[in-house]
Amino acid sequence: MELKEFYKNYPIPLKTQHNWRYSDYNLFFDENLNTVLNFKTNLTSSYKNLEKLNNTDFINSLVLKYPEKITLFNLLNFQDGYNIEIKESGIWKLDFNYSGNFNVVRNVIKIYSDCELIINNDLINENIIKVNEVNEIYIYNKAKVKLYTKHKANNAYYHSFYYVYLTDNVDLRQLFLTFNPKYEKTHIRTILDGIDSNYAVYMLAKTDNIDHVDYRTENIHLKSNSKSLSVYRSIVNGRSRSIYTGMLRIEKEATHCVAYQNSRNLLLSKNAKVNTIPELEILNQEVVCTHGAVVSSLDEDSIYYLTSKGLSRQEAIKLITDGFLLDKLYDNFSDNIYSLVYKEITNEEEYEYI
Repeated sequence: MELKEFYKNYPIPLKTQHNWRYSDYNLFFDENLNTVLNFKTNLTSSYKNLEKLNNTDFINSLVLKYPEKITLFNLLNFQDGYNIEIKESGIWKLDFNYSGNFNVVRNVIKIYSDCELIINNDLINENIIKVNEVNEIYIYNKAKVKLYTKHKANNAYYHSFYYVYLTDNVDLRQLFLTFNPKYEKTHIRTILDGIDSNYAVYMLAKTDNIDHVDYRTENIHLKSNSKSLSVYRSIVNGRSRSIYTGMLRIEKEATHCVAYQNSRNLLLSKNAKVNTIPELEILNQEVVCTHGAVVSSLDEDSIYYLTSKGLSRQEAIKLITDGFLLDKLYDNFSDNIYSLVYKEITNEEEYEYI
């Protein structure tokens, strides 16, 4: 079946699905190709082994193997994107700047060596309406990779989909940072198709006013002795909304797997909303799987203690909320990535770790 026909026949997601229960699919979607073509992406990269994708680079795409209506639209209509192969160890940086009204972007990243990869997605035009972005990330050769992605999407309807594919003995630690989005949904589907593969993802979100952020993870264990960890943390203020849905699926053949999922949310306003939904699909009994979710408000005793030491109430709240987002990151990411995240969260140039 041709791609256009496959896309046309693929069903639109229903609101009854956990994935789209709290976000409006139509806000990310536009069939008007005249709007789609009003598009421009600039990429600055510290890594030089990259080339432009073309419309035939999808035969073995994970989008076709694990399709979604919105990612098929991306595959059919993307105007820009890159094929990036990282075969050298180091710290590499990719800066994507979007300036079109409707940006449809697809990137394929293949990593073969230990490295750190920093991706910044920035909307540099206030008139941007929508972003539809799909990234396919493949990790090979027992590589140990740390990946940090920052979304700056405070004026657009931003949909970002990550397909992550892990082979034998690889280790990937992934970190997402989203601050004050207008309306953002990020979907991360990770396929652990390697024995002894290890995956950890941390998602940090901070919302205010009428912001809307929606994260979804799907960790699919295909091989034995694989491990996954999903950690979501949000600070929610004003009339904003934070959503996290996480699915753990362990196939029948994937024995002795360990999978953990956790959602922690801090409410700063009585009008803010948090929704969190765990999903488990466990097809064998020789596994360890746990999940947990916490929604809480600020601890007045902690605020009182800090103000008694000379801090103002505002300073005490900032210290608590900054620490809430930064917790455990230093132990799981490099000093370089931690310093970048620390600066974004605290607005301070330097940190002191004891």
